[in-house]
Amino acid sequence: MGFAQESEKLVNELIQTEYKNACKNWGDKYHSLHEGYAVLLEEVEEARSEFDKLVINTERIWKEIKDFNNSIYDRNELICLCKKATDYTYDTIKELAQVGAVLMKIKNTFEVKE
Repeated sequence: MGFAQESEKLVNELIQTEYKNACKNWGDKYHSLHEGYAVLLEEVEEARSEFDKLVINTERIWKEIKDFNNSIYDRNELICLCKKATDYTYDTIKELAQVGAVLMKIKNTFEVKE
């Protein structure tokens, strides 16, 4: 499955928006590389946590599919799990956008302007 060009543009806009928001709320530069790394590490850990929830939920979806017998309960359970997976996907994307914003801020903080 390829990534649509329109989606790529939206991802870039999402990261840019998060970057602008971070600059507005906490300033446009980090005080040190260590500060930038600490913020990056926190955001990566949050993204990983959301992604781990998605992986666990996906494993539950697979179990439901393997055991599926087309009962109302099975259908409702599968729908519920898919809804949770969608929520975890959104949360992972939001956290990854913040990772991208932190990386932009680190780059912009320490980039040498000629």
